Amino acid sequence: MIGIPVEELISKFDTYMEGVAYIEKQIAIGKLAPVKSSGFNGKRPPLYQRYRKIKPKKDLSSLVVQADRTIQPPLSAAFYKKHPALFEQDQNMVYALQDWLLDHPIQPEMVSCNERSFDIFGQEKVLAKHGERLCKNLGVDPALLAYYQTCEPLSVASKSNDPGNLLIVENLDPFVSIRNLLQNQKPTILGFPLQSVAYGAGRRIESTFMDLLQFGSQSQKQSLNPVYYWGDLDYEGIRIYESFVHRYPQIKIVPWIPGYQMMLKEANKLMAHGRSLPSYKEGQLETQGRTFFSYFDEDFKDQIQALWKQGLYIPQEILNARHYAENESQLLLSVLPVWPD
Repeated sequence: MIGIPVEELISKFDTYMEGVAYIEKQIAIGKLAPVKSSGFNGKRPPLYQRYRKIKPKKDLSSLVVQADRTIQPPLSAAFYKKHPALFEQDQNMVYALQDWLLDHPIQPEMVSCNERSFDIFGQEKVLAKHGERLCKNLGVDPALLAYYQTCEPLSVASKSNDPGNLLIVENLDPFVSIRNLLQNQKPTILGFPLQSVAYGAGRRIESTFMDLLQFGSQSQKQSLNPVYYWGDLDYEGIRIYESFVHRYPQIKIVPWIPGYQMMLKEANKLMAHGRSLPSYKEGQLETQGRTFFSYFDEDFKDQIQALWKQGLYIPQEILNARHYAENESQLLLSVLPVWPD
């Protein structure tokens, strides 16, 4: 329980009344405060059963003066003059940043976040952890620090260096199967012309896609209108897609309809032969999938949601290289914009 027992505080006194006088004085001078939730001790006059010590307030006026005197343009001292306790906490980082800016009046060449952090602070993680907050407190544009964020590269395989349709695949097995076909110059996958396939690795696509935007080849960057996405037909797979779409509103990201339609077609075949689909993993949150289902007709949506209500889902692995290699596709490809052959 919070606080010190009253018996411990007054044990050094010969009488209870001396202890009461001591407690009252400590409260009056701001050194003790009662823990009211502890209740009274049942004696007369009553005392609370526990008290907490109050730390004396530190005089921070000298820090206000120090911040005003030492923080120089292009940094602003305004924030830290109002929050001197934070200045005391941040001052080593503030001085390091100020020294670096004074040594670099002309913006240097761009480097990674951790490289710039070590350059400024002598530690590689400071900028990622505190940089945004420091720049905001000091009223300086982070762009002056000339750094870029790094992320794990997106794994992309292409038939050639030419631009063309890019498909991002949620899971590893279908990625490898489609990659093998593309590397063998298969012109279409499920009858759909693909130039490149990328491994999304579930939710990691939200960070790895940034690497493609920053450091992808010119042909890859020219292949992003639109980007096709394909994943499991379950709540999590739809959430991954919709979160990905919302993370990159500047890029048109659409479901890969041929893959999803073929998944449903194969699932219906299995169930027609008395086989069952896998059950949902526990802990998945339901979703309406409004953005996702807006690309499909009502029949497709109704069939998928009916499976979900039964606790079933369709994994990407229901398809394999045999399906991908089929040249003719009866799927509704006309609803999707594609790169010219």
